[in-house]
Amino acid sequence: MTDRRARAHPPRRTTDLRPATATIAPGARWVRLVRAAHPEALGVGPGPSRFSDPRLARRRPPRWLPLYLGQSFTLCLQEALLRDRANAAPPGPFLVAETELALWDWAAIEVVRPLRVVDLRGAALARSRVPTDVVGAADHRLARAWAAAFHRHPAGFDGIAFPSRFRTGDNLALFHDRVVDALRVVSRRPVLDSPVELGRACEALDLAIVARPSNPDA
Repeated sequence: MTDRRARAHPPRRTTDLRPATATIAPGARWVRLVRAAHPEALGVGPGPSRFSDPRLARRRPPRWLPLYLGQSFTLCLQEALLRDRANAAPPGPFLVAETELALWDWAAIEVVRPLRVVDLRGAALARSRVPTDVVGAADHRLARAWAAAFHRHPAGFDGIAFPSRFRTGDNLALFHDRVVDALRVVSRRPVLDSPVELGRACEALDLAIVARPSNPDA
């Protein structure tokens, strides 16, 4: 009997890897939250994440850096800023400080050439024979092993499409060096200067924004 733990890891030979794929068409628009202090809306950092290079954990130079995009403003707010905090909170509106929101901008990103990505959404995850932990587990080590296999695949995939573990839409994890010519920043503005998008997110996620506290020394 094959060890289940062994099956969880990607095959050693990339020729044995036959993932489902999808094409992100030109004109498609995605969203990204960016720290207001960062000048590049499409910049990437070397920090570890779900689909980052496993080499980072061993303090070695990465072979790629992932660039994450989300399907909507609400999804990106949950993925980048709230994460698990709201889900673990008591019932009732979850309070978010205005000062925390002030640290973030959001950018609309347009695809300008077709992107061929590994598709890990819905039934495509099973067709690809990829474990559900790759897209859903809080521990990212298995996801990184699969990302490495997808990155070295001879098909030269541009990245990975995967569902948000919060079930609020889809994400893209793109291999930055392969998509620098494929994306265009349509707009960028502060999160707090976006009342329509922020209002929809607050309604969908049951959030309440707390104003900046007054200065007691004033």
